[in-house]
Amino acid sequence: MLTSLLLLPFLATPQEPISPELLETVGKKAVTSAEISADDLRLHIGYLASDELEGRGSGRRGGALAAEYFVSQWKRLGLKPGNGKSYLHEFEVNDREKGKRIKLTCRNTCAILPGTDPKMKDKYLVIGGHHDHAGLGEPMTGGMGAYGEIHNGADDNASGSSGVLELAEYFTAHPLKHPILFLSFSAEERGLLGSKAFVKDKVINPKKMLAMINLDMIGRMRDDYLFVGGMGTAKEFHEILDPVFAKSSLNLDLSDKGEAPSDNTSFYHGGVPALFFFTDIHDDYHMPGDDADGILYDEEVQILNIVKDCAIALDQVKKLKFTSNDGMGMPPDFMERNMMHFQHAMERKQKLGKLGVTPEEGKEVIKAKKVREDSAADQAGLKAGDKLLSIEGRAMVTILDMRRALGGKMKGETVEVVYSRSGKSHTATITLQ
Repeated sequence: MLTSLLLLPFLATPQEPISPELLETVGKKAVTSAEISADDLRLHIGYLASDELEGRGSGRRGGALAAEYFVSQWKRLGLKPGNGKSYLHEFEVNDREKGKRIKLTCRNTCAILPGTDPKMKDKYLVIGGHHDHAGLGEPMTGGMGAYGEIHNGADDNASGSSGVLELAEYFTAHPLKHPILFLSFSAEERGLLGSKAFVKDKVINPKKMLAMINLDMIGRMRDDYLFVGGMGTAKEFHEILDPVFAKSSLNLDLSDKGEAPSDNTSFYHGGVPALFFFTDIHDDYHMPGDDADGILYDEEVQILNIVKDCAIALDQVKKLKFTSNDGMGMPPDFMERNMMHFQHAMERKQKLGKLGVTPEEGKEVIKAKKVREDSAADQAGLKAGDKLLSIEGRAMVTILDMRRALGGKMKGETVEVVYSRSGKSHTATITLQ
């Protein structure tokens, strides 16, 4: 989910090639059932939120792997490509690398399940969620841990995008009269850029969309609380969906407002009635601790069954009247929770350990350009000009390697640093300050 917090400048990581070995693993795990199931969600989220994907940073290696995973699932289900002959919709975003402006290529994915009623062929029900997250903690994408820590984003938003996969699995076996457009978005964390590009480029003309359902952070429901925004963006939503919600035992919080810091907003501004399903932020929001073992899988199944019933109810109508309803539709305590969480993240950053070395990239290793006086490195005997060979067993080739090795280490923790001086190798155990 797009963070609403202040973002800080950072040194961007380069786009990296995807190894054939990793691509071979994509989409190989079989799902257990065409029905919505916790076991299927564990498979999808387990892959998307694995360290292998390095937080699914948009425009980065992990984000590309996530897009490939969704394409593999669309193909497995036999869905039609949503962008002509392609399941991908590419767009570029601005970034910075070593002080220079660069362009990164990001990829949305899109697939179509045809409807059973030919008269409805030009009225798509859209179900989507973003597959990207904060990568290695880059502040540009809202990472609130240390730069270098993997932010797996199991809830944000492997939970929502995996829910899209589960609904695609279900509706492939139980098709609706309307065609369904299934979407996974990149660059949501950069400012809803993927969904904005999809609507702007009219990959599928918004005028052909009946309604949009956005799933963002639906994996950690507390006290049976589920927020549904956008209920006032179609004149008929309450009449159609209130009976569905009345059958649920969950603590439902409905808002008519059409905007949110998530991808439904792009469709709302494109004139499409859009709903937003969300279970609120938590202590691991945009933090390195948002891992797959924190997901409440059975509870997510409950939510997806409500979404499924909403889609079935909407399938009974031929058209909806879009209604403008500006304003942030979010839980009443969202901003308070957000600010408290921001304070928590800042307090954690103040406890992060520092080595005290200003690095400089060389051809094969990085050098200590400067060693701060009285720093941890200085007290361990490192000097400017020393070549850093490894930290905690990780070879030092780029500054990112250094960030990865030190990311998340706290003051008082020790790290083993191997360095060379005048051609001789040395090993130091250094207590971070």
